[in-house]
Amino acid sequence: MRTPFDTALRMQQRTVDDLKVAIGAAIERIASYEQQARDLTARTREERILAHALPFASDAWLATAKLAQARLAEEIQAEQARLVALREQAREAYGTFRAIEGAAERFRTDAEREAEAAEQAAIDDIAAARFLRERKRMPVKAA
Repeated sequence: MRTPFDTALRMQQRTVDDLKVAIGAAIERIASYEQQARDLTARTREERILAHALPFASDAWLATAKLAQARLAEEIQAEQARLVALREQAREAYGTFRAIEGAAERFRTDAEREAEAAEQAAIDDIAAARFLRERKRMPVKAA
């Protein structure tokens, strides 16, 4: 049964779905940044070991690696802040969705109740009419 809330319900469902996708993408970006940071840490460790074995300095590369590590840490922190904000938006959107869904369900229940009451009233009218017809056919006894 269609309700006046169906359009709002569909729009809110799309909002919730879009937020789910955005949250998934943010989680993937965080995982990617963390993997890059781990790879950079491992490479830095290897470069430090090699720096002791080879006669040339690798200070410039290590400084660049530290800057890259700091940039990745900032990206991870910023992405985690966006993820927290997205989760809060999703929580609010889902709450709104559930409220609209509840209103639509109440509308359906009320409409069904009204239809059942109208059907029962029609049945009662038919039964009352039948009773009056039968009553008119009965002979009246004088007292």
